[in-house]
Amino acid sequence: MSERVQSRAGSRVVVTIYLIIVGLAGVMGFILGYIRPENLDPRLFGVVELPPTPFGVAVYGLVTVAVVLGVFLALVSYVSEKYPNA
Repeated sequence: MSERVQSRAGSRVVVTIYLIIVGLAGVMGFILGYIRPENLDPRLFGVVELPPTPFGVAVYGLVTVAVVLGVFLALVSYVSEKYPNA
């Protein structure tokens, strides 16, 4: 029973860190969009063209980091459940 409680607490910590990192990516994207460097042309996954405004760059940062980091966390979660004591 205590292993299950520790597992939930660990998962909560990982999700909290994930949300903090994704939030920071959005804030940094907003700041970068506000500064407006030359040749700023965000394209979400190379398909969806976003405006080079602070909100457009923030969305680009949020979605890109959320998807890439989310895929890795999902893989780690899958492997840890498949091989719990390996």
